Amino acid sequence: MRLFASLPFPPQAQEQIAHYSRALVPAFSRAHPSWVPQENLHLTLHFFGELEIKAATTLQVLLEESARPCPPLQLTTGKLSVLPSPRAPRVLYISTEIQPTEPLAELVDRLRDVASRIGAEIDSRPWKAHLTLARLKTPLIPELSSLPAPPALAFTIDSFALMQSKLGRSGAIYSCLSLYTLSGK
Repeated sequence: MRLFASLPFPPQAQEQIAHYSRALVPAFSRAHPSWVPQENLHLTLHFFGELEIKAATTLQVLLEESARPCPPLQLTTGKLSVLPSPRAPRVLYISTEIQPTEPLAELVDRLRDVASRIGAEIDSRPWKAHLTLARLKTPLIPELSSLPAPPALAFTIDSFALMQSKLGRSGAIYSCLSLYTLSGK
């Protein structure tokens, strides 16, 4: 099973972001983007990779314990940007700010610890909150400041999800396996 933990976006926010993405399509045609479908818009907290059923079952128990100490999070969307850099863009994204930052950083650290405990993939790079809109096949992009600003969204996230990703010809299909409440207790 290919699994990752994510902060889900409310359906209304997904709809607004998808509408914004559609407006960007002509500007990015030279980059040959692969656009993220509306239902797949989320923030990845940790990618665990391919896990056997036994490890996935253990993961679900450990994620429940990891979620409790983190309080609900306040997310606001920011500007349009690219990763890893404007000179070599591979990912088009909307930046996000998530408060409170310290409990979120501790949650990400706990998820990395859980991954280590079950033998899953661990990303040692600093975690960066970003909402991927598209993956770019060619690094030919317009001047981002010339494009309309992303929708200014603000909402509360009171849980994170364990998601399964099944790769198919037309892209990944995500399904939620479990939700974990962020209670701060």
